[in-house]
Amino acid sequence: MLNVTNLTVEIKENKKSYEVLSDISFSVEKNQTLGLVGESGCGKSMTATAIMGLLRNNKKITAGSIYLDDIDLIKYNEKEYEEIRGTKLSMIFQDSMASLNPLMKIGKQIEEAYLMHYKLTKDELKNKVNKSLADVGFKNISETINNIDNIINKYPHNLSGGQRQRVMIAMAIACCPQYLIADEPTTALDVTTQNKILNLIKSIQEKNNMGIIFISHDITVINKVCTHIGVMYAGKIVEYGKTNDIIKDPKHPYTKALIQSIPNTNNKNKPLSIIDGFVPTLGERNNSECIFYERCKDRTGKCKTKVKDIQMENNRKVTCTLYY
Repeated sequence: MLNVTNLTVEIKENKKSYEVLSDISFSVEKNQTLGLVGESGCGKSMTATAIMGLLRNNKKITAGSIYLDDIDLIKYNEKEYEEIRGTKLSMIFQDSMASLNPLMKIGKQIEEAYLMHYKLTKDELKNKVNKSLADVGFKNISETINNIDNIINKYPHNLSGGQRQRVMIAMAIACCPQYLIADEPTTALDVTTQNKILNLIKSIQEKNNMGIIFISHDITVINKVCTHIGVMYAGKIVEYGKTNDIIKDPKHPYTKALIQSIPNTNNKNKPLSIIDGFVPTLGERNNSECIFYERCKDRTGKCKTKVKDIQMENNRKVTCTLYY
């Protein structure tokens, strides 16, 4: 199990420290998919970065634990992290064009994923690269654009967005990790390609029995692929539970607003529902009141006090004064 408990991350700016993540807790078991959903700036990618041990410069974990089975990853140094990245824990990054090396051919980049962990002969390495590309949908048929030999010798800018995303997935799953973090892997892809990528991730999960953390700002995508949902707002998880429970009966006003903002064909000729205002910046966050207070349509005077987590049935949790 990947178990995150009370994870708190601080960022230092202009000699001041701010909590960018506050008391984040969730768990992911093998073959489960947890969706982290929320607007930009809610802390989804920061959570992924912290789990992967990639916090740098002015960011640091100040509290909590990240257990991968019986290993507390927070105690790991960079060298120890390098040994488990790719084999136990891996990540598909958000922007494939920025994440792939523009000066290196695709085949060489996938080779690096293997050479980090294994000593292989030239033939063994070639076979593994070919298999990785075949596993993510590239076929060894000379007439098609997806010919593996053709892809191996291309640079990232020679590929389409969908093809680059498949290459990113191939690199992430090369060493059969136990847990995979997918950070908005379908952003900027058309709907058809998006569905192919989602189906691909699902099939790989079933084949390898992986646990997945799937990050997205689109709750409809989360609903398609996730068994559980953590709704994030301003660095906190405000609602957590099984996907069906949350989609059918959202409890937190922010979750309700996210679901209501989904375009619906039954509401033709009606304006789209929106959430007024913006996610508060780090300097605007007030820990003595509900962080969603300024944007909430259900706010009361009670919300001006620090809000506590309420545990509900079916291992569900909501952080809102409406329930106490």
